[in-house]
Amino acid sequence: MLKFIINALANYEFTFDRTSAYGHVDGYEVNLVNDLSVQGVPVIYFSTFLSQTKKNEFAIKMNARKFPMVTVLPFEFGVAVKVQVWVSKQWEKKIPEVMKAALEILQELEAPKCDVCPQSGERLDEAEAKLFKLPNTQIKIRLTNAAVEAVNSAIVKSNEDFKAAPNNYFKGFLGILLGAIVGVILTVIFSLVGFVTMIAPAVSILLGTFLYKKFGGKPNAVMIVMTFVTTIVVILGVLFLMYIAAADTVCAMPEVQNSIGYYKGMDAFKYCMENSQEFKTGFTLDIVLNIIFILAAEGLSVYTLVRQIRRPKAIA
Repeated sequence: MLKFIINALANYEFTFDRTSAYGHVDGYEVNLVNDLSVQGVPVIYFSTFLSQTKKNEFAIKMNARKFPMVTVLPFEFGVAVKVQVWVSKQWEKKIPEVMKAALEILQELEAPKCDVCPQSGERLDEAEAKLFKLPNTQIKIRLTNAAVEAVNSAIVKSNEDFKAAPNNYFKGFLGILLGAIVGVILTVIFSLVGFVTMIAPAVSILLGTFLYKKFGGKPNAVMIVMTFVTTIVVILGVLFLMYIAAADTVCAMPEVQNSIGYYKGMDAFKYCMENSQEFKTGFTLDIVLNIIFILAAEGLSVYTLVRQIRRPKAIA
């Protein structure tokens, strides 16, 4: 956990893991998660049993406090608040302020504290309650055995529905293709100013997977493979076409035409590769660097993509 966040929680009783903190504040069970692959900034989760109406009231009251760069997020077992800052050290001041405001609002709403199950609303019996980590998260919540059974039943049903849902690969591919087109545009822009960066393929991959799901594609391993293949084919394909166009320009020069005749397309490209060391070096370097950056972008994105396709498992 970041030092600034540990300092922000110094006046409370929290236990810390690598990306999360768990404790109790004013009688409420509280988690703070700072997993970069999920939200990217700290999110504070308050476990409590609330109706959707009261969750909406919480959001309205929290937004009325006008904290800059603070967002209320949906949370099945209570309410959650995302805290952003411009400089990391600002978390030391902002997190306690946001937490204090959130707890005041929960008190106003008469939200049940940690002696009530946040899933069922029943009073927690220590003999019938255990601390569990929610699937695919760092969030710890104390639940009754009956609540765990209900959560597990919902997980099984969700996984069965996901398995039975159509893959919609074609619709998903259209989303990936749009992401690749954006990546190509960025590649061309950066190439014109003499840069080769990881930004273009990273945008292509992340935007492509986002649109893949928006267009109805089922997030699975095929999505990851399809995104990578489409990105590398489209970006390298357009880069190749740019060099063919450059070769056409070279071979259209009068001095070249007078010596070799009229070359165009692949013939012009082959001529430049065989007769211009500068052209050959530039082409080879661009292709190699773009492949390296695409692979790097895929490598950095793969953890996030794997998280996206991971299905929740039953609470043990």
